[in-house]
Amino acid sequence: MQTLFHKDCFSDKRFLITGASSGIGAAIALELNALGAEIVAIARDSKKLESKRDLATYKERFIPISKDISEYVSLDKWALNLAKEYGSFDGAVLSAGLQQIAPISSVLSVESATAIFNVNYFGNLQILKGLLDKRAKSADKASFVWISSNASVKAQKGLSNYSATKAGVNAAVKSIALEIAPKYRINAISPGFVMTEMIEAWSQVYDKEFIDKITDEYPLGIGKVEYITPLVCFLLSESSRWITGQNIIIDGGGSL
Repeated sequence: MQTLFHKDCFSDKRFLITGASSGIGAAIALELNALGAEIVAIARDSKKLESKRDLATYKERFIPISKDISEYVSLDKWALNLAKEYGSFDGAVLSAGLQQIAPISSVLSVESATAIFNVNYFGNLQILKGLLDKRAKSADKASFVWISSNASVKAQKGLSNYSATKAGVNAAVKSIALEIAPKYRINAISPGFVMTEMIEAWSQVYDKEFIDKITDEYPLGIGKVEYITPLVCFLLSESSRWITGQNIIIDGGGSL
C-alpha cells in the first residue's frame, strides 16, 4: 500500500480504533500499525480481529479487544480503563458503524433508528468521552477522527436513519472541537461509496448493476479503502495541527 508517510513515523504513538475488524476501520488500523503505531483495535468479532492482527506489520503492537459498542452504558468508563491499562492515547479513530436501508414507507421505525444510533453515534461518543476524561491522560495534542459519510450531505433514498446518525456526527464534532481546544483536536471525514467487505456481503442490494451505476456517477470512480487511509493519517499527525472541527468529504466527487 502506498503511503505519504515515512516508515515508523508513528512509532511513539498509540491509537484506539473502533470498527477495526473490517472495511475502512481495519485498513486504518493496519496502515497506522505499518507506520509504527501501537493499535488498540476494537470490534465485536474476535475472530476477524485476530485475522487482522495476523496481517499487521508489527503484530506485537496490534492489540485486539472484542467489544460490542452498541451496549454503550458505562462505555466511557471502559475506555478510560483501557487508557489506564495500556497507557495514554495519542488519538483515536471512531470507525465502528452499521449500514441500514430503511425506507420510511415500510421498514423504518423508531426501533431501527435506535439500533443504528446506538453504534454509529452513542457507542463511539462514549468511547470518545472516556478518552477525553482527564484521568485517561491522553497525550497533549492528541487528535481524534470520527468516520462520517457523504450520506450526511447528499440525499439518498432509504438512508434517512443512517444519514441522520452521520449528520449527528458532523454536528457533534464541531461542538466538541470547541470544548477540547487547544489541547486536543477532532475532525470528521465523510467517505463516499467505498468497496468493503460489508458491500460485498450485501451483494443482493449492491449488485453489479448498482456498482456499475455508482462507478459511472462518481467523477473519479468508485472508492477503495486505501483512498481513505492517507487522509486519516494526516489528520492524526502534527501536519494537520491547524485543522479541527471540520467534516472533510472524500468521495471522488460523488456528492457534487
